[in-house]
Amino acid sequence: MSKAPKVKFRNGPVVLVSRKIAFTFPLSYAYLAGYLREQGEDVRMVFRDSDPCHLVKEIMELDPVLVGFGSLYPELKEIGQIIHLLDKAGRQFPVVIGGQMVTPIPDFSVKITGADFGVIGEGEIILHELVKALRNSSDVMSVKGLAVRSDGEVFLTGPGAFIKDLTKLPAVPYDLFPQDEWLPIGRWYAGNVPQPHWRISDRVINVHGGRGCPFDCNFCYHHSKPRYRPIPLMIAEGDETLERFKGNFLYFSDDLVLATPTRARQLVEAIKALKRPIHYSVSARFDILAKMDDQLLYEMKKTGCRIMGLGIESGSDRILKLIGKNCTADSILNGLTRLGKAGILPTVSIMVGQDTETREDVEASVRLMRESVRIEPNIRYAFTITTPFPGSKLYDQIFRKRYLHDHQEFYDRYFSSSGDWKQVVNLSEMRDEEVREMYAKLRRAYREERARVTGKKTILLAYSQILLGRTYGLLTEKFLSKNSKIGLINRLTYLIGSFYDYIQAKLEICRLKFEGIWDKK
Repeated sequence: MSKAPKVKFRNGPVVLVSRKIAFTFPLSYAYLAGYLREQGEDVRMVFRDSDPCHLVKEIMELDPVLVGFGSLYPELKEIGQIIHLLDKAGRQFPVVIGGQMVTPIPDFSVKITGADFGVIGEGEIILHELVKALRNSSDVMSVKGLAVRSDGEVFLTGPGAFIKDLTKLPAVPYDLFPQDEWLPIGRWYAGNVPQPHWRISDRVINVHGGRGCPFDCNFCYHHSKPRYRPIPLMIAEGDETLERFKGNFLYFSDDLVLATPTRARQLVEAIKALKRPIHYSVSARFDILAKMDDQLLYEMKKTGCRIMGLGIESGSDRILKLIGKNCTADSILNGLTRLGKAGILPTVSIMVGQDTETREDVEASVRLMRESVRIEPNIRYAFTITTPFPGSKLYDQIFRKRYLHDHQEFYDRYFSSSGDWKQVVNLSEMRDEEVREMYAKLRRAYREERARVTGKKTILLAYSQILLGRTYGLLTEKFLSKNSKIGLINRLTYLIGSFYDYIQAKLEICRLKFEGIWDKK
């Protein structure tokens, strides 16, 4: 028999804490906030910065009914540290955590962070039910979809409700999110990772099209059956938001926007009907791309499709089959050739250290990567070391095969060093040092092939843009942004920002000309 924690009546707003906005709009928080607002709740968004003490002070002053954190596994430790600081500051309100870092491992994530509650699954309805229980001093154990910490134990309350019909998603409360941070995404890319896929003038509107994925890749977090929003509803929402914020770029942010060729065709037809010219980005898979005819690709380009995100993951047919990609190295190269002819820029990824992967498998990835750069010099790669995050088949496998013993051991290994990509556990047939060596080889070979095909001037211009972006960021963070309420400083900020955009735009034009894809659109 579980013992319910004592809950006292609480007033105050619901406070949601997000990481600082960088290269994308935080739609997950937006839908949580939007749903709570529709139910009449006062919601405040707070954004984490480099000073956790400042963050804690801001939260404590709001004295919320609860404070919520949610994100991916890599943020689990940092969020636990913030909760610890809140405890030291004498918090009287409960903390709830959610997202991918909670749902697959609710007991562990609640214990390791010191949170009071964990939301299991999609959070809109569950979070609102929890807030109602806290407002009314009701039994929180009656709220389904929670992991509840009480007297040193964690109790699960059973499956929670979620929004089955995605046409019922709440309106996005844009006023809670600083427009100058999420809208000019092109400016962020120009100063951080300049590439032909993004332009400094891009003002980007995120459009959500669905939840869940019909495929079953072994490294992916799987949380729900796929559900989709109707294309006309998505485009109507995007068109209204483009008009409202003078946007010029739609970013379809689902895991898999083009789930079928039919859905791709519907998207193109809906965008054709827009009254304004736009650019847009979509995600797909190579097995889906193979079913889309060339005419559809040309129409996508004509209607403004600039970017297509696809996951390669390996150049070895054996590893591709093991992952669940339903394609071969040849079909990947064929798909990239077709995208190149249509003029759509791909973004892709390759991982090293997959289950049973050998050195020969990684050499196949190196060969495919080099060939892909020759086919499309402006292809954009991300390279990672295979990390079996909770919720994936690989995560289950590391315990089934006794590579690791429990969640704590994975946590300790993952957070034992800094950096985005680290070798937590070696699932491959290679030695640990071989995995790191082949990972470094892929990255080095990509830089060499890109430099050979696009020329050193392109690389130099890209580094110049990054240096300019870091200098501007340092200036605004250390001086201008802190004094922006002062009239003279505020005007100076605007003038320096305008000059920065002008110089970045000139550098961008030069770089795109060297890359052979400059146009005036």
